[in-house]
Amino acid sequence: MHPSLRQLEYLIALQETGSFSKAADQCAVTQGTMSIGIKELETILGQTLVNRGKKAVTLTPFGLETIEIAKEILAQTDALTARARALKEPMSGPLRLGIIPTIAPYMLPEILPRVTQEFPKLELQLFEDLTDKLLEKLNKNEIDLALLAFPYETPNMEQHILFKEKFYAALTESQTNTDTININDLEPDKLLLLEDGHCMRDHALSACALQIPATRKTFSATGLPTILQMVREGLGVTLLPEMACRPDVIPTGIKLLPFADAIPPTRQIGLCWRTNDPRQKDYTTLAEFIA
Repeated sequence: MHPSLRQLEYLIALQETGSFSKAADQCAVTQGTMSIGIKELETILGQTLVNRGKKAVTLTPFGLETIEIAKEILAQTDALTARARALKEPMSGPLRLGIIPTIAPYMLPEILPRVTQEFPKLELQLFEDLTDKLLEKLNKNEIDLALLAFPYETPNMEQHILFKEKFYAALTESQTNTDTININDLEPDKLLLLEDGHCMRDHALSACALQIPATRKTFSATGLPTILQMVREGLGVTLLPEMACRPDVIPTGIKLLPFADAIPPTRQIGLCWRTNDPRQKDYTTLAEFIA
């Protein structure tokens, strides 16, 4: 008798949550079913996999070994299923797409209707999160591909750049009497940026070769709409990607200035997926369609 895929999923969920009840919720089963499944797995393997403590559940050394093999088995199973689906009918079935917050509200309304119309059998499932979290989900096979901003290190991943977009400076009418701006005109201590963890913060600083003073008051925010309101109140200046510079997004009283530098600040937008993923033809097709 061999372990079932479901039992391996139970063990992985138990390691991730450290709790039978939370693992059961994650797997959409009852706690009793979860407990029985783990017990059966231990019986099949003839080894204890779980330390059942009163406060927390941990895995035994053999349990940790089993986890690594279980993840490989489930990944190979997913790859086999995806490969079979791709051979049967390309651009069909579920496709889990991760997307970062500084792209989602600007690109999704534009691309979703077109993708749905062009590929009616494709079932797009969307996951919005920060870049690091999305790459972690990719590595865990929790999503299939991610729409990100580059440059960004993505080990063991394929990158497909869709396009490059410029940054614009956003400031109040009273802060300028010109129609363009230069990078050297930016004052780092007056620059309002997204909080740490947003790659757009890093891209903006890197593209402008700026260092934020350690003594500066912190005015970072979690989203661009909040920062734009802060700019409107005269609290500073920010950098916006071109896709966010739409009239319906920019509050009244804010002026957008392009950079007059020979090399203006930019970021790249692209898709990223696991190397040798069996559905990479689908991903390339989607990338070419979006671009």
